[in-house]
Amino acid sequence: MNYKFVLVDHQNASDKSEWVLSPPVTVGRCPTVDITLNDGSISRKHCQFLIDPYDSLIVRDLGSKNGVFIDEQRVEKAIVVPGTNIRIGMVNLRAELTDEELDQIDDDDQVFDLDAAYDLGETHPVKIYRPEADV
Repeated sequence: MNYKFVLVDHQNASDKSEWVLSPPVTVGRCPTVDITLNDGSISRKHCQFLIDPYDSLIVRDLGSKNGVFIDEQRVEKAIVVPGTNIRIGMVNLRAELTDEELDQIDDDDQVFDLDAAYDLGETHPVKIYRPEADV
């Protein structure tokens, strides 16, 4: 089962970007997540969308600072009805069921196993390189 995740422009309610993926799908600011959103209100690994044993789409907050909201209520874990708007930090996403094919990964992109479980109890140090020209 594939889902289309749509980034919604909150100012004019238009669709800005979309991704067709099969859960689990991790959303955050980090470039290694499935959906990378470059917004200061988004944590590096903000939330994850999963399928429960009853084939329902679930959103789970991964300990984000600015939270995950459904119907303006902050949730740690909740069922997402297709078509529902989900606020992640200050960004709005909509999740929809789709028959569209999964997005293709370019050869330059790293390939990540979407079926792998994420070990949230283990962290690793990360070194960020910033060239002198960008500082």
